[in-house]
Amino acid sequence: MSLKTLPVIFLLFLIPIQVFVDDDADEAVESLGWVAIGAGIIANLPFIVFNKWRRYAVHAGGQSLVMARQAVQFYKPVLNFHIILNSIGYFAGMTHGLLLVNDLDSISLSLAITMTGLMISWILLRYTSSRHTKIFTRLLHGQFGLLLLLIALITLHVLTGDD
Repeated sequence: MSLKTLPVIFLLFLIPIQVFVDDDADEAVESLGWVAIGAGIIANLPFIVFNKWRRYAVHAGGQSLVMARQAVQFYKPVLNFHIILNSIGYFAGMTHGLLLVNDLDSISLSLAITMTGLMISWILLRYTSSRHTKIFTRLLHGQFGLLLLLIALITLHVLTGDD
């Protein structure tokens, strides 16, 4: 990432602030949670689809392999999109949780721990230089089981959230 993109990234982190335009504080806090969920879906679906398609194309060979090689140029922008929107979702979700800390339950705590673990693994993956650390964090961050756990916790949180 270049220094030119830092102001844009900063502005993207201000997107969750828009939910506070309304006067109803409870509705604004709930909207932060929906911003987090929406950002997570929009950040992860294209990234997962792109990676699955690329792996399929490499294994299929032939014309698919040529297309996969041409798609390499799109990997970095898709990855940056994934990182930026997931970061926005994380901070919106954590702000949502901190504003509702009085109603903390085990599902919400588990969700916060899972989200924080994924963010820490991303930070280690992105900013460490040790080969062994990168291998470990890539394996940890890319676990399909963690994605399923995250989806299950978000679903449970939404279903049990406003009793």
